Amino acid sequence: MADERETIVIIGAGIIGVSTAYFTAKKLAEKYPVDQRPRLILLEQCEPGCSASGKSGGFLARHWSDGTDTEKLAQFSYDLHAKLAAELGGADKWGYRAVDTFCAEIDRIPVMPAKQHKSSHFRTEAESVVTSIEVIAPRSRRSSPAATTMEYSLPTTPNEENMQPNSTHASIAVPEIESVKVVEPGTVPWLRTNVLTKLRQVGDTANTAQVDPLKLTRALLAEAKARGLEIVKAKVIDVAETGYRPPLIEFPVDNCARGKATIDEEFKVVGPSSSAPASTSLAGNSPVGTQGGWGKPMTNKPYILQLDQGSDIPADKIVVACGAWVTSCLRWEAFREVSASQIPIQGLRVHYLLAKPKYDLPAQAVFAEINGTVYSGEDAIEIYPRPDGSVFVCGEALDDPEMPPHNPFEPIYSKRATNRLKQIVNDVSPALSFDIIQYGLACHLPVHAKGIPVISKVPNTRGLYVAAGHGCWGILNGPATGLSVSELLVDDQPTSLDLSNFRLDRWY
Repeated sequence: MADERETIVIIGAGIIGVSTAYFTAKKLAEKYPVDQRPRLILLEQCEPGCSASGKSGGFLARHWSDGTDTEKLAQFSYDLHAKLAAELGGADKWGYRAVDTFCAEIDRIPVMPAKQHKSSHFRTEAESVVTSIEVIAPRSRRSSPAATTMEYSLPTTPNEENMQPNSTHASIAVPEIESVKVVEPGTVPWLRTNVLTKLRQVGDTANTAQVDPLKLTRALLAEAKARGLEIVKAKVIDVAETGYRPPLIEFPVDNCARGKATIDEEFKVVGPSSSAPASTSLAGNSPVGTQGGWGKPMTNKPYILQLDQGSDIPADKIVVACGAWVTSCLRWEAFREVSASQIPIQGLRVHYLLAKPKYDLPAQAVFAEINGTVYSGEDAIEIYPRPDGSVFVCGEALDDPEMPPHNPFEPIYSKRATNRLKQIVNDVSPALSFDIIQYGLACHLPVHAKGIPVISKVPNTRGLYVAAGHGCWGILNGPATGLSVSELLVDDQPTSLDLSNFRLDRWY
């Protein structure tokens, strides 16, 4: 017998999908008795946190989005991180802690042989380098003396109505507030002072923090599972909509002999409302065991998720939260009204390594800008010592036109970029002339062309939602996004945040 309970399916077990699952499971447990509680299913084709959510630095900043469309989202989510850590033991479970944050300007590190790339029409890999602290983002439309940038150039943004997709990567704006100050080089004792030209403190323990994102993702997943979440390992092939029949064009075989027939007489468009023959059937895997019209399983639910293995899943509500792979939904029947221009999200390939330093480092995060290198422009890396004694280092992001691989576990790193990252790190810090724990690693950040994520119900649908495109701020904004989507799913409206800036149809 088919399950008559409401069924909610979340696609993608990264930080966005898992946060959505956690808060939804929590709200359902509070609202319904066990025997009446809707089913909550999380679909993942690989492993939880197998891409950017498990392979990023986990840096959190409360004030770095001030003056932008994501200001309220970032502030609320930063506070929510602290609340989750206090409630669930985040300091022990996922390394949550407040940190002091610095921007270090490093001068002329000989990271490569003295050989310049000749300019040509084609971009070389070195010329395609942007940094992992870079996102595609418009400048804030309001100016404030408390939200200027410190030598981080951002493109100007025209009025919202006239905005065009912007392919230029701009660095994250570090706010010019009173807490940003030049400090002595010895403040960060593990950096080489002979190459350090300037050191600024851009955050302190009141407004910046860190987590281990993979541990956070899996801890929230365990909490959701304890509240009734079902986890299914499978890939979504299609999301069919029950009752929908693609329009057909019927025309007579002997049309050439009709001579003067008009086009209206010659062709007949059969739309979704037309009835199909009872014998019509398409291949499909049905958990119900019977086929309805047009090859759809007989079910009273509006959607059917067709999977590459196991039984298909009838569902009432579906959340697509699969990061850099979110555009996969454009091929699914139920998402036929969603255009590629509404979710212009691509994967930005970022390299990273995990290392063990010579000695324990303090709770300090460093954004190091490397000036005067043999590359065009600047290189930058992020260095995050973690409470477990390891150091996470990322940078060398390559702006690739290629789509991410279907399997996030496939090797995607550039050997050249990885070696360059390692050499830069060794030159920046004597403490980081380390033993490599993991090396030759990369992931894809889901970057939206406007620099603003999509957190929205799909207009004119019965229960389709999209939550993706958070770029390098996915770990920071994951909990607030998950809470807001859970409110959409359970209460039909968000109550914690105004999501109008993140609606699917904002730009197109």
